[in-house]
Amino acid sequence: MLYHWRTASINLKLALVSLTLALILFIVGFSSIYWLQIERPEENYLDSYGLWIHYRCEDPRGCHEDPMNSVYLGNKEWTGWFRLTQAVECLGLICMVVALLILLLYFFVSSCKQRKALYAIILFTFLSVLFIVIGIAVFGGKMDKMGYSVGWSMGLAIAGAILAFFAGIMEVLELR
Repeated sequence: MLYHWRTASINLKLALVSLTLALILFIVGFSSIYWLQIERPEENYLDSYGLWIHYRCEDPRGCHEDPMNSVYLGNKEWTGWFRLTQAVECLGLICMVVALLILLLYFFVSSCKQRKALYAIILFTFLSVLFIVIGIAVFGGKMDKMGYSVGWSMGLAIAGAILAFFAGIMEVLELR
């Protein structure tokens, strides 16, 4: 295995490291509840949304979580655009995992070092970025109209997309 690392190009090494980091950052952002939030410390109030959970803290009622299910989304009239966001973010995650798996095979299994495998890696990497960016744009655009600010979870998802884009560039450079 060390042999493969030593013989790989710098572009391929950078792609592997950045795509791995991108996946880790995106999974943390994807699964946490601070995509967007409103915080008013003077009132002890916090209202935050993730892709899967709504979290609210307010005095004197305390804190509670609500799943972002069809009933909750329907009550807020968010069903269409919110489900679209969840779907494209899931597609982005799937494409990123597939890209990383194929890259690992390409990197470490000599029988998989074919040009068509590299094309597949590039395709899945850029598809993941595209899906993630679409989801972030839809989610952020809707919540911005309601006065929410970007939370750290969405920031991690954005950082993951940027690192995946960088990995895609390194993969394209590997074609030369």
